[in-house]
Amino acid sequence: METSTKGLCVVCNKAAGLYVCQKCQQSFCKKHVTEHNLELAKQMDDVCNTHDLLQQEINEKSVTSNQHPLMMQINEWENECVKKIRNEAEKARKELEQHLTSNKKLITRELETISSQLKRYKETDDYSEKDLVSWKQALKKLKAQLLTPPCIRLEKINDQQWIQRLKITSVTLDSTDKFEKKHGSIEILEDGFVAQKSTQSADSEVRGFKKYTTGFHKISLKIEKMKDNLWIFCGIISQNTVMQNSSYWSTSAYGWAKNPTQVFLNGKNNLGYNNYDADIVENDIIHLTLNCDNRMIELENDRTKKKYSIPIDLNNCPFPWQLHVNLYSSNDRIRILK
Repeated sequence: METSTKGLCVVCNKAAGLYVCQKCQQSFCKKHVTEHNLELAKQMDDVCNTHDLLQQEINEKSVTSNQHPLMMQINEWENECVKKIRNEAEKARKELEQHLTSNKKLITRELETISSQLKRYKETDDYSEKDLVSWKQALKKLKAQLLTPPCIRLEKINDQQWIQRLKITSVTLDSTDKFEKKHGSIEILEDGFVAQKSTQSADSEVRGFKKYTTGFHKISLKIEKMKDNLWIFCGIISQNTVMQNSSYWSTSAYGWAKNPTQVFLNGKNNLGYNNYDADIVENDIIHLTLNCDNRMIELENDRTKKKYSIPIDLNNCPFPWQLHVNLYSSNDRIRILK
């Protein structure tokens, strides 16, 4: 603290501010400078405690990683797969039991025939060495048929959709994308982070400046204004597609619109595609994930936690992709979150 003869104390606004805090450049009287220093010390202790707790949590996570939410998702996936396998195994056992029962009945009938022959020939003592060989071969055949029924086969079906594999990926959070190009009555504001419609209600297109060709990219958007929660479009479009007001009809346009459950695939409207229910409203934060490697985009609503995905046909929407938004109602406004 330095002494000062200028101004009043910022706390009581009465006594002379004799001391200037070098950290906040505010003046304090003798009484309140002590309180100010104590408050700064308390805040430092709070910061240190927060640091220590975070360090402790990090250390514990290294030991108890099984409690991590993502690890719990893997455990849940494992349990679902095991349950599915057990159900299929039980179903297969029941089917096999039915076939084995039928096979056993067939063998029993044939064995009864041989039993009748043995009893009759033994009583009359009218059998030859050839008959004995024939009965031995028949019994050997029936025994093999009992253990390994020739009419029953166990086949493994190669069904890739039966159990989905897990793949751990790292998603790039693209806070650097900004709105760059526009078409129609729309403005780009705040250094490219905001797009806002004019007072005129009509379709207008705006695109980001980044070009996406590989990897995973997540762009977070906030719907700051959507008049009557009527309509907005968010998705992607191929860079080489000519800009136009109703850009969502372009053959390379893929994405989701509000009201009524519009999902656009290569510029064609597919209502309710993949169970999309248009759950987007004003002030919602939505996350648009571009999975270039798997040719897919995903939309997640931060409020409802609902997720939707769309496969991308590169014949219709070739790389590079760009962030693609279309606004309609007057003063509608969307922001790219940093």
